[in-house]
Amino acid sequence: MVRRYARALVDVQQVVDDMGSLKAGLPATARRIFDLAAALNFSSQTTCWPTDIAGLVQAARKPLFEWVSDLSWDPDGDFTVARFVEGGSVSPECVRLAAPGGDVDTEMAENAGYLKLRAICESLGSPAERDAAYVAWRRFVILRPVLSNWTADVYADSVLATLDSIDALVELFYQPVPEAFARSGKLRLCTVSGTILRLNGTGYETECREPTAVQAARRGEFTEMPFRPNMLQLRRSFRMFWCLPGRTELELEQRLVHAGWTCRMWPELDRVDLTATSPDGRRRIAVDVKDYLSPVRLAARFAGFKEYARDHQCFLVVPDYVLDASPLYSHRFEALRASKSQSPVSVRTLSGLIDELVGQ
Repeated sequence: MVRRYARALVDVQQVVDDMGSLKAGLPATARRIFDLAAALNFSSQTTCWPTDIAGLVQAARKPLFEWVSDLSWDPDGDFTVARFVEGGSVSPECVRLAAPGGDVDTEMAENAGYLKLRAICESLGSPAERDAAYVAWRRFVILRPVLSNWTADVYADSVLATLDSIDALVELFYQPVPEAFARSGKLRLCTVSGTILRLNGTGYETECREPTAVQAARRGEFTEMPFRPNMLQLRRSFRMFWCLPGRTELELEQRLVHAGWTCRMWPELDRVDLTATSPDGRRRIAVDVKDYLSPVRLAARFAGFKEYARDHQCFLVVPDYVLDASPLYSHRFEALRASKSQSPVSVRTLSGLIDELVGQ
């Protein structure tokens, strides 16, 4: 039932992203789960399962354990405290549970946009050109989740302007912004991430989990962009798993460069998120950034640092707010890796890694 609810929420979100509302009706997955929930409630003489979209959204804003009594299907507690709706939209945890086999990383790798990006990069002449194109696009989608005029935005980048099929790449990564998202002819954007804010009954919500972004949205702080036909926003999967976590990746790069380190982003078409060399050349690190609230799920899914483990000190980095929410996160992650005889991996927050590297 819980996976079906997650799938229904993701499909409902897709309709809202595409159309701006649910005026056209609920997707089939939502209608089916509500019919099943009504039947289960009737047979058990309870009202434990939500039977309409309003009830489901209300429940999904709570931690899962507060509205689902049987969590035996989640023995490791990956989703016990997960909320399926955050910031006015479905959460990464909801998307992960709804993905086939629960493996959103595989789903992303098979995404037509990602495959197109790799194909464009691999068609270029040299490894340096391939890496430059990949890095330019990754930076672009992190920094520009909303495009007012995509041709002007893309062709302002000297690397992207030279790529063949860039229009096809934009179409696969971005989608039109429904006019219903505008207020008085303007889009209201998160002051931190630049993504479109969602209006709820009491104020605004942001998809960005950074506390400063959440607090600013609740205070009614935003930037505005005039709405115009043919505006585009990054598709949800790329906002959720590239754009928002990518802010931590770029901040790490910026802070290391400021301290004199030499950085390389997403080397070899994203083998890791960042490699860096210390100012004296004696220390080399490799970093992967992950935005997983569950250390259990991260421990199970993380595949390691591949060839970089041979000659780099390797770190898994999570945003600061992840450890603020779960102070024992790194200890649980490392213990779970050890219990399954997996290679040890060091977990740090962004600030913790910077303090460790720059403070030495």
